[in-house]
Amino acid sequence: MASAFTNQEQSIIKKALKDAAAEFAATIGMKKTTVDQLANEAGISKGAFYRFYDSKESLFFEVLEDEHAELYNAALQVLTTQTHLPAPKRAAKAILKIFTIMEKRSLMDFFANDMPSILRKIPPEILQEHYHGDDVHIKDIITQSGLKLNVSYEVASAAIRGLMLTLLYRKEIGEHYHSVLTILVEGACEKMVKSDLS
Repeated sequence: MASAFTNQEQSIIKKALKDAAAEFAATIGMKKTTVDQLANEAGISKGAFYRFYDSKESLFFEVLEDEHAELYNAALQVLTTQTHLPAPKRAAKAILKIFTIMEKRSLMDFFANDMPSILRKIPPEILQEHYHGDDVHIKDIITQSGLKLNVSYEVASAAIRGLMLTLLYRKEIGEHYHSVLTILVEGACEKMVKSDLS
């Protein structure tokens, strides 16, 4: 970091850049976002931007990782606090919580449209150290929450990713989208997750 900024200023600027990137990710997408726009939102020059990030992709990669962590932490919280519910219902609530957050923030469009470009432009050593795909996160959540499956982790992960794709077609599905999504998620969880209540 440049010595022109104090530690406190660096923290404030970095947060402002990440907030701006998250907002642009949800509205115009990374590809249409410029470094000038990001720097302007953080109140810094374009040159100063590069003191914080090597590229806009590096910034959006951090935002991507933050969003992933928040989504999966929200799911884990549901799974570990809603223990009065049978495991399949608890799992369904956790997945629906993720989808609610994704829909509210327009994250599915960001993941579908921008994530492949981001991942292509991040150095392999950084990806290997920091990036964990959905499969890893889903397996961790299942393990940490103590859920038992009727299917393999791989099948469960693929099913959840398949359900996520419905977010891209919410307009086509129409006004009953949320009811349809609930039916699909609850049905999938009934098949995939073993009940822990007798």
